[in-house]
Amino acid sequence: MPFLNMANSWLIFTDLDGTLLDANTYSFAEALPAIHYVKTKYIPVIPCTSKTHPEVVRIRQQLALDDPFIVENGSAVFIPQGYFPHPVSEIVMERYEVLILGRKHSEILQCFEKVRQNFRLKARGFSEMSAPEIRDLTQLTLDEARLAKQRFFSEPFVCEQDLLGNQSLMEFLKGHDCRLLRGNRFYHLLGNSDKGKAVKTLHRLYEKFQKRKFRTLGLGDSKNDIDLLSAVDQPVLIKKPDRSYGIVLELKNIYKTRHIGPAGWREAIEYFIK
Repeated sequence: MPFLNMANSWLIFTDLDGTLLDANTYSFAEALPAIHYVKTKYIPVIPCTSKTHPEVVRIRQQLALDDPFIVENGSAVFIPQGYFPHPVSEIVMERYEVLILGRKHSEILQCFEKVRQNFRLKARGFSEMSAPEIRDLTQLTLDEARLAKQRFFSEPFVCEQDLLGNQSLMEFLKGHDCRLLRGNRFYHLLGNSDKGKAVKTLHRLYEKFQKRKFRTLGLGDSKNDIDLLSAVDQPVLIKKPDRSYGIVLELKNIYKTRHIGPAGWREAIEYFIK
């Protein structure tokens, strides 16, 4: 999508798993009519996810999306080269300019090991798992599981303990410039970055180069979307397969969908944009 052809006033920031993609099958079929509609209006659809950039590149190809995207829970923003009138980063990976907001994966792994030793956690990270193990845990295909292992800025892991309520652990992570999030399936250890900061960074770039204001719509379904939903003008909380909502978020204008997953995504787009 040529950036300078945009005539809309919306930017759509969306989580993937459980939101634009079905939580169990990863299908986006129910959202396709809404995706096609916003594309005809030149409205950017910007994935904002815990997934890696190789995972998002594949999904964007399937959906025929060509806008920027945010990976590993706000750790980096990937912008197609030439998307904006002027370069925004000197770091280039696979034809994308990259704004790094988090920390290197090697640094995250060092912190992960310190956490396990100091708090005696029985935790196992993606870096220690084989692709077949990740496939079995996530129901991804083997190829998709291999892409999920290609972490650059964060480490998902499994742990049966309740970690978010451990204040000593939270303080320890803060002292090491790291933070912990909980997604639909895994804990995520990352640097001092989040989806909200990444959303605001990209929002500023659009307004800088377009020289006008954009409204932001954000869609998510779980705890690691709180920062995303808190950073946008219109937050949308997507209903889960068990018909519950994954988080309690006190935002006065939050919209909670009646439908689940990608059907709820379509519902929100039709309600606010179409």
